[in-house]
Amino acid sequence: MAIVSLVNQKGGVGKTSTTMHLGGALARRGLRVLVADNDPQSSLTKGLLGVEAARALDLAATIYALYAELPVPPEELVRATGFAGLSLLAGSPHTGDFNVPRPHRVDPADQERLLDGLRDLATGFDVVLVDCAPSLQLNTWAALIAADAALIPTQPELYGGQGLAEVRDWCYLVEQVRGRMVPIAGIVMTMFNGRRAMHKLFAERLRAEYPDVLNAVIPEATEFPEAIYERKPIHWFKPRSAAARAVDALAEEVLARLATLGLVAPAGAKEVA
Repeated sequence: MAIVSLVNQKGGVGKTSTTMHLGGALARRGLRVLVADNDPQSSLTKGLLGVEAARALDLAATIYALYAELPVPPEELVRATGFAGLSLLAGSPHTGDFNVPRPHRVDPADQERLLDGLRDLATGFDVVLVDCAPSLQLNTWAALIAADAALIPTQPELYGGQGLAEVRDWCYLVEQVRGRMVPIAGIVMTMFNGRRAMHKLFAERLRAEYPDVLNAVIPEATEFPEAIYERKPIHWFKPRSAAARAVDALAEEVLARLATLGLVAPAGAKEVA
């Protein structure tokens, strides 16, 4: 089982969309996937359940229960999405109540609440994808503490890439504070347009500077916002589209990285004992 946290200091780089569509691609491969909404904006939850349904959720039925250490059985927190193999741990705006600056200095027990809760929930899943807020406060820090690896979405533009150094610093900080490094499963370029000279130039420079940049890219495509409007991962919206093929390529590369780290079996379909 692998817990992968999707992080970037910059907002708007596609963390939530990548979580949703990558989760769907992995589920279509026969993996048991849990997507966890760890961003107080709760966009992933709204994207899968709808805005009104997300707003109507009881706090005890969301990730808030893990932070607040509510005595809620795991089966009451993990909910079906309607898409085979894909489950959701819903988010809540109230998780922001736990956010503090310099979270690595708070009580270690507070840092580990998400770790403890996710480990219990993750039983029976092959991959857990954790969508995080674009800030290093307690929510994101707790997700890094819980993570077996980090995946970093970024736009192929200067502002989109500015958060990469900070994310690497966060991973090193985990090592300093916790005694273990959070490996980077990859940096994935999102909203990529190969016809734009600036995107191609940025991609070249990014690959020269960061060895963890993946070959797979998520293109700029209308199918992605359309799929989210329909509240469907891309493989349930337009499974034969170029957009779906791009996410398939990302899924294959991420699984290969996770296999190299010993977190999934080489074939990507079974958990490593």
